[in-house]
Amino acid sequence: MTELPLTEQSSLTRSEQIFLRLSVWQTVLSLVGIFIAIVALYAALMESDAVRRQTAAAVWPYLQLTVSDHVASGDALFELSLTNAGVGPTRIDDMRVTVDGQHVTRWEDLIANVSGERSGFSQNAANRRVVRPGESVVIFSTRDAATVEALRTVVADPANAIEYCYCSIFDECWLADSREPDAMPARVARCPDYGAGSFSN
Repeated sequence: MTELPLTEQSSLTRSEQIFLRLSVWQTVLSLVGIFIAIVALYAALMESDAVRRQTAAAVWPYLQLTVSDHVASGDALFELSLTNAGVGPTRIDDMRVTVDGQHVTRWEDLIANVSGERSGFSQNAANRRVVRPGESVVIFSTRDAATVEALRTVVADPANAIEYCYCSIFDECWLADSREPDAMPARVARCPDYGAGSFSN
């Protein structure tokens, strides 16, 4: 077998070295390109998330339960209202009323339980209702003095409660409880299913 001259061996070695260096640089450049693409993708996702958060904040609803009552000579009023004090519309998903440990599903049943009679009252449906920013919905109202006094006693008992869940247009939901009037509504993944305990006003 004839050996190649030293000059040809050296030439092949240099060629291999050059090829190896090019391969290394190509690999490095490829890795750098992949890294830059990952960084760009991460930045785009973060920016998209920031935009989504800003948009959600711009339409954030805040539904507050207000109790208004008074008893005067010849006049009485007990009123429950839900007011959207946020900056975006909200959908009331469901509501539950608990009195003396029992779930009440209708206003007439509540009145009969607390006053022993079925006095006159007015109501507006709350469940599945959309409330605009700044809008207030009176969900229950009565001017019967005996019923007003009875309901004032019910409201004063911290064991009784009205729970309600509402959602934004982005299906972000919050659960509020009248037993915690000073607490912000709790953020929930979805509104609970109250089942048979759901208030059907």
